[in-house]
Amino acid sequence: MTKELVLKENSRSVAGQELPPIPDCEKNTGTILLFYQYKEPEWTEKEHKSMLKKVIELGEKQNIKGRGRVAPEGLNCTLSGTAQSIRDFCKGLRKMNPIFSETDFKITDNVSPGQLFKSLSIRKTKELVAYGLAGEKAPSLKEFAGEHLEADEYHKAMMEKDAVIVDVRNHYESALGSFQPPSGGAKLIDPQMRNSIEFPKWLNDPATQKKLNGKKVLMYCTGGIRCERATALLNQMSAAKPDELKPKAVYELRGGIERYMKTFPQGGFWKGKNYLFDRRMEQLPGNKTETLVESETNSKCCLCRQKWTTYRGKFKCSRGLCGVPVIVCDSCRPATLGNSNTLTCELCKVGYKAPKLMPDLVSMKRKAESQHTRSEKGKYAKEAKLSDQKSIADKNLCIDRLFISRLPLTITKSHLAEVLGGDIKIVHWLRDKKSCAFYGSCFVQMGSAYIARQAVERSIKVNKKKLKVAFAIEKGDAWPPEDYQEREFPPIGH
Repeated sequence: MTKELVLKENSRSVAGQELPPIPDCEKNTGTILLFYQYKEPEWTEKEHKSMLKKVIELGEKQNIKGRGRVAPEGLNCTLSGTAQSIRDFCKGLRKMNPIFSETDFKITDNVSPGQLFKSLSIRKTKELVAYGLAGEKAPSLKEFAGEHLEADEYHKAMMEKDAVIVDVRNHYESALGSFQPPSGGAKLIDPQMRNSIEFPKWLNDPATQKKLNGKKVLMYCTGGIRCERATALLNQMSAAKPDELKPKAVYELRGGIERYMKTFPQGGFWKGKNYLFDRRMEQLPGNKTETLVESETNSKCCLCRQKWTTYRGKFKCSRGLCGVPVIVCDSCRPATLGNSNTLTCELCKVGYKAPKLMPDLVSMKRKAESQHTRSEKGKYAKEAKLSDQKSIADKNLCIDRLFISRLPLTITKSHLAEVLGGDIKIVHWLRDKKSCAFYGSCFVQMGSAYIARQAVERSIKVNKKKLKVAFAIEKGDAWPPEDYQEREFPPIGH
């Protein structure tokens, strides 16, 4: 048996790294860019509008085409342009905001002109992926996101018997191709979703949870973005309901199928095609013949039922409110134009009905964060090394509340949240007893114990001056204090 070709250099993220150099490109070809970047805490309404404007201006400046979504929780784009303009766009984002230094830009060069976008459309949205998890419903990625595995690591994990692989894409995408783990390895699970908003309901179903309990859960999607919230939701649900849902571990494929195919150009454990949402329509392993890929694909025309492996013509299921894309072959297409009432997707053909019970996402999030805080406190008590060798538990520290000093008098709550690197629930500015003016210290309750711990462990500077950041001591006093007032700016006194 021929040894599988593995290009490990293609499996690594470019986050924090130099962008890949421009290769020798064929004449008249272009470049496609896929990327997403989540932001915690979310952008304010003003920041959201500003980011939308700046991304559009940068795209127009570099003559970039394509589609994108800007939400309070981040940015998600699929774009095309020249090899140079795409790289300049990425560099422009990094210069615009340091958060984009963390972005995994996925660049594909030598794309034929017919597969490039013709115009630029960047939309303002509430959510990057339509899970119904916007705002306070969103599970924290910093606290609960699954562990990223590079493509070669994910490949090895699929060989493990105690693992399950969850395809987080929609069922019509999975029809063209999916991972097929080796015999004796992981088991593939298709949630059979018509759209992403069904995922929380599927995860909330007892039958689903039974399949995931005690297993290493390996999630994957096209480029990685859907797995971010999906793994976080699973971990959050597990923290909130540990007696009902307890996977052994939760992982996601960094860079998604797109990067796996570039790492395993002969296909690896992937069979079939990777459905794409750009003008390429689908992705095939680079070193695999189209004939072999076709033989691995089992999709059919929704009308005549002959084997057909491409979605063309934007045909959709006519059953009720379903409306998902369906496959119509060349022979059936002419008769279908203008008469689409007979089109039925594969799920509707068998009468499949998705789970209907949506979990109480807000209360579940609060419970999970509370459980997480308690577990973190126990963790600190075991691991922290204090100067007097007493544990955090002995010192009675508040692990989600900080005492911060050496602040500039011009600091604001928004700026403080930015430098601390996370959501702030409460800021209690401390005032001089005589003048009632702010003197550079405050108590801060962070959004979670995890974010608080990160702030304590980092060296944080404001205006080149290092702040003093420590866990607050629990003294039994009321919190927040009776004189607490919600303020963006510190008090200026008499």
